[in-house]
Amino acid sequence: LALKSLRQMCYRIIQYSEYSCGHQFVIRQQIVDCNSQRCRLSGMHNNGNHNCAATCAQSLLPDQPIITDTLGHLCSRCGGMTNGH
Repeated sequence: LALKSLRQMCYRIIQYSEYSCGHQFVIRQQIVDCNSQRCRLSGMHNNGNHNCAATCAQSLLPDQPIITDTLGHLCSRCGGMTNGH
């Protein structure tokens, strides 16, 4: 029952590369369209007369991070440090 009441919502995928020090940098971001008429951010949103604020999702779901590349070296910030500082 609870699952039926959940609204579909768009979200952002953020692709990262991660250095051996653990720092990450963004490679690419993209919005994934939920294709729901009840999501204000969707390309399929109902443009007809309706109470959008009451019936439609108004924001993105939390970002979905994906590490797509793991680098075997330190980032420039950490690689430039001496004695760990």
